[in-house]
Amino acid sequence: MERYAQQGEDKRLLDLVSAEVTYNKGQESYRNVKLDQHPTDKGIEQLNGSWSVGEFASTLLDLFSPYTDAQFQPGGVSRIAGQYAKIYDFRVRSENSHWRVQAESQTLHPAYQGSVWVDPETARVLRIEMQAVTIPSEFPMDRVESAVDYSYVTIAGASVLLPAHAESLGCERGSPGCSHNTIDFRNYHEFKVNSRIVGVK
Repeated sequence: MERYAQQGEDKRLLDLVSAEVTYNKGQESYRNVKLDQHPTDKGIEQLNGSWSVGEFASTLLDLFSPYTDAQFQPGGVSRIAGQYAKIYDFRVRSENSHWRVQAESQTLHPAYQGSVWVDPETARVLRIEMQAVTIPSEFPMDRVESAVDYSYVTIAGASVLLPAHAESLGCERGSPGCSHNTIDFRNYHEFKVNSRIVGVK
C-alpha cells in the first residue's frame, strides 16, 4: 500500500506499507506489517496516517449480503480489462452500512453508492467503486471513495478471480488536502493444513 498526500492532481509519496493478507472461513486478517520495508509490531489499524482494510474480500461480500440490503439497478455496458461487462449501480442506506470510516476521534458508518462491473458470462465481479454520501457536516472528511479491480490469478494450477489493485481516497473537510492510497495484491498462495488427532493410552 503506497500512501500519498494529494493536493488536486499533485501527489506526494509518504511511505509504503506491506503486509501478508490471509483469508480463512470468511475472515481476512493482516500480519507481518512493514513500514518502508522495516518490520513493525503494529497492526494495520494501529498505524499513524491513512489506512484501509477490507479490499481483499470483506467489501464485496458485505455489498451482496442480505443484511446490507443494497438496492441495485442496471447501469449499462462497458469495456473493462479487455472485455465487456455489465454495470450495476447500487445504493446502501446508512442504517445498513457496515463501511466503517474513521477520522480523528470520530467513526462513521456512512450511506454509500457506487457501481459494480460484472462479467456477463461468469457473473463474476471485475470492478467495484463506492463513494460515501450524505456525510454529516461535523465529520472531519467530506469525501470518501474506494475502488477495487479484480483479475484472474493462477494458484495451484487453477485460475481464480482475486483482487489485483485497489485505491482509497479521503479528503479533509474544507481543504484541498486528501489522503490517497494505492494497494496492489501479489504473490498469492493457497495454504492447506492437514491434521491428525492421535490418542495415547
